[in-house]
Amino acid sequence: MLTALFAYLQISLGGLVRVSGSGLGCPDWPLCHGRPYPPADIHSIIEYSHRAVGSVTGVLIIATVVLAWIVFRTRRPIVAWLASASLIGVVGEGLLGAVVVARELAPWLVLIHLALAMMILGFLVAAAVTSMPESEGVRDPGFRRLAAIATAATFALLLTGSTVVASGADESCHSWPLCGNGFAVSISGSDAFTMLHRGSVLLIGVLLLYTLIRALRLPGLGVLASGTLIVFAVQVAIGAGAASTDAAFFNGLHVALATLVWAGMLSTALLTLPRRDRAPSATRLAMERRPA
Repeated sequence: MLTALFAYLQISLGGLVRVSGSGLGCPDWPLCHGRPYPPADIHSIIEYSHRAVGSVTGVLIIATVVLAWIVFRTRRPIVAWLASASLIGVVGEGLLGAVVVARELAPWLVLIHLALAMMILGFLVAAAVTSMPESEGVRDPGFRRLAAIATAATFALLLTGSTVVASGADESCHSWPLCGNGFAVSISGSDAFTMLHRGSVLLIGVLLLYTLIRALRLPGLGVLASGTLIVFAVQVAIGAGAASTDAAFFNGLHVALATLVWAGMLSTALLTLPRRDRAPSATRLAMERRPA
């Protein structure tokens, strides 16, 4: 869980890097202006902090992978595989980050960079949840499918939000809920990405609300579902503020809260699944030989 927390912090700092315009605060990589530490410049410090937290996260992920294979290799190997997937993602994220800097923040590379970061966080959250004590999960297969669909839709919603930034649409539509005076549908140029995102918020938002409200009544999911509902409601309000004002505070908080909604929805879906340890070979053999 500590590793997932640092991964979340790194994503939030990444959002701060973008909204503060600090993406090229350190124009070289892995150094910063040719030095192993940043100069006394706010943009360089923000960008370097993002890289530093990323380095700590990388070390924690390596430790998590090692421990996962030691502790869960035989009794619950899915935990080890999920942790390993996060490590592979970090390697790819580091290489992609170097390319992003070399290409001077090519917009669509930034989009892929964020998507991969969300996947890494997802693997870490999944490893943490699947390592929890044994449980039968939610017995309703219909709700399990609903939670899985809502989780996939949440990830898609994150990507539509990233396309707004990647396309520069956030620079042309400074109103909410629509463009123009706030009630004009505009699909010309980059505004089409804004309309795609806000339409997705409406449709997917209804799906998330329905799923989380149902989860409130299920044992073991109430606290998490209620927390995710609150964060989602605040996220919508912050999104309105970000669209209307283009203030760095709202934009940075928008990314941080969106990441929390993703983690909360993913955790909810994973908690609906059963968690069981593998029986030791001798025990399993005895059970198989036991007469019906």
